[in-house]
Amino acid sequence: MSEGAKELAALSPEERQAVILDRVNTAGRVLAAGLAQEFGVSEDSIRRDLRDLADAGLVQRFHGGAARLVTPVLDFRRRETLQADEKQAIGRAAAATIAQGATLLVDSSTTVVRFVRALPPSLSVRIVTVAVDVAAAALDHPLAEVVMLGGRLGRLTRGVTGVAAVDAIRGLRADYCILGTCGIDRGLTLRADDYEDAYLKSAMIRAAGKTLLLATADKLGQASTYEVAPMSAVSTLFTDSRDMAILDAIRAAGVDVQTV
Repeated sequence: MSEGAKELAALSPEERQAVILDRVNTAGRVLAAGLAQEFGVSEDSIRRDLRDLADAGLVQRFHGGAARLVTPVLDFRRRETLQADEKQAIGRAAAATIAQGATLLVDSSTTVVRFVRALPPSLSVRIVTVAVDVAAAALDHPLAEVVMLGGRLGRLTRGVTGVAAVDAIRGLRADYCILGTCGIDRGLTLRADDYEDAYLKSAMIRAAGKTLLLATADKLGQASTYEVAPMSAVSTLFTDSRDMAILDAIRAAGVDVQTV
């Protein structure tokens, strides 16, 4: 082993992550297999490094590696303060459509939190969620049964991701899936900024009879990194957008569009 290789192998996880971050920002992307060989550690160790960097909002993970962030990802608390009135209107409109006794599979999203808070207090519902903020809001509802799915929590989404959560969702059958989104591109594909979040959202859609998508106007036409599902998988879109070109295209895909 060369002196350089010995130095890399002797790094602590924190030191190794600093080197990896520098590599990502310089090269644009890195692969876990190559890093594991270079640092003389297991791929599992490198995957944990990449996961920690992604949770800190420093890199964008993909299957087998990580890439430089193209745009900074705003944390959940910061996103809560943006477009508050629009999110409130969208959440209220969607909440008014929920049937008595329904089971809801609920995503992690600041707009979706507004939806949960807007559910009528006389409505008896079961809320199954991956998101700590959604669960907390649901606990304030007098008639909601709240089920929180387990797994690893992401700091940016404040929601559970990973295999355990996806397996749990596959075993469910909900009346409604309530989703937020990072973007709906011009090709009418629902997209997410995080690979694991995209995979989770896709599983949630398949586990529900209807999918309600809650999206502020800035999300329409936004091309985020990872594909979730075609827009045709959504039953109803609730939005404040007035972009008639994309709204008409979404309607033509068979989606009910409700503007607020």
